[in-house]
Amino acid sequence: MNVKLSAVLFLTAITLSLLNIQLTHSLINGSQGNGGDGLKEWRIVNLDGDVSLSTAEDIRYWNPHIFRFRKDVEWTVNFTDKVTIYLKTKEGDGGHVATGMWWTAGFDEGRKIPIYGREVHVEFDVKVEKFYYEGPDEWLRIALACAVQRRDGSIVYTETDFLDSPNTQRHPTGNVLSGGDIVYRGGDVVEFKLDKAPLRVWRHYSVDLTSYIERGWGIKEGDLLESVYIVVESDKKPVEVELEVDNFWISVSQTHV
Repeated sequence: MNVKLSAVLFLTAITLSLLNIQLTHSLINGSQGNGGDGLKEWRIVNLDGDVSLSTAEDIRYWNPHIFRFRKDVEWTVNFTDKVTIYLKTKEGDGGHVATGMWWTAGFDEGRKIPIYGREVHVEFDVKVEKFYYEGPDEWLRIALACAVQRRDGSIVYTETDFLDSPNTQRHPTGNVLSGGDIVYRGGDVVEFKLDKAPLRVWRHYSVDLTSYIERGWGIKEGDLLESVYIVVESDKKPVEVELEVDNFWISVSQTHV
């Protein structure tokens, strides 16, 4: 082989090896390039996303609860190697069941997280076993949701539906029927349509939550992330819902120049 050609191939191999080492080091340390403007460092901020602790710890970190339903509604949130959420309601009942990560226990630093100048990314696996509702008028949704505290102390909610009943698409404040992805906008809540998840199949979601918060409210200096959770909401008509959730991880980034 030509001596010059051998030297070129040798130098090329060394260069590729060094690039591979640098890339591997970057990935291991949770960083990635940011268009030459700096490094974007990602950090997982929640505890117990893989439901790997004791039942008592799982309950503490995942904070399962219901809101507005009557006391006789059937609901459970069970913890094994995954989270199983079950809800069964009666005629005229409405409210929601939620479980996920709140800053009080689920966030690793036990505090609300500043999101101005940062990005929030959520990954999770979900399988919907049951999604039953009566009639065409039932409002039934399953969503990834988050709460953000504004600088004035008010709280706003951003939700991304991955399965909902047809009636949710017809709300006058939404634009789904005209090709948009807003299900509902009103008061302190904006709901977006993310997907229509299939039944009895595990599906993985990777959600850029920042983009939805920005579209819903605009992110301003002083905004704090309070919680990120899974919510099942129904109203008026009887429903029965069962779903499983696992590998629920919240990552926050900040660019360093």
